[in-house]
Amino acid sequence: MSMDNAPATRMTLMSKKGQIKLASDGVSLLEGKREALLQELIMRAKLLRELRNDLHIKGRRSVGDLAMARAVQGTTSVRSVSVAGRRDLNLKVKTERVWGMDLGTIESENVVRVPRERNVGLMDISSQVLEAAESAESMLEQLVRCAPIERNIQLLGEEIKKTNRRINALNEYLLPKLRGEVRRIARVLEEREREDTFRLKKIKKKKSQ
Repeated sequence: MSMDNAPATRMTLMSKKGQIKLASDGVSLLEGKREALLQELIMRAKLLRELRNDLHIKGRRSVGDLAMARAVQGTTSVRSVSVAGRRDLNLKVKTERVWGMDLGTIESENVVRVPRERNVGLMDISSQVLEAAESAESMLEQLVRCAPIERNIQLLGEEIKKTNRRINALNEYLLPKLRGEVRRIARVLEEREREDTFRLKKIKKKKSQ
């Protein structure tokens, strides 16, 4: 049965008022959720801005160190050191629960290595190459920190939009519809009450004659 066809009874009136209360409470809860999500997004955006600033600094340093290493030892030698030092990163992906959302975090171990861990003979390479390798790994470590935060900010933004749509649906469609139904039913009941009162008066008048 649609709202427009709901019977005009006191029971229906009470039911509609109850629905209005539930919908209004739902709006309040959703607005609270939206505010909390927004604060979470702002906090993470500030952190990301700081990390990106550091990433920019480390990126510039890495480019400069690489250019210096190539100038001192040659591109071929630098590339050979890079190939020899390849390895898989030890990353652990974890999730945290935030307002019903699973937001990811990444924990990294030993991204930046000490020279003896690079699988190259230290006597065969210059300090500039070692510095270039270290600054490149430092930049990579910063990228690993930034990546999940960027993704989480995207997810939070999508959830805020979804919450806004739900709030708007309640405020702009459901609640006005319910309130209109309450007014309609109340008006019908009031008219019936007047008619009943009028009929009772007529009956009493006939009996008194």
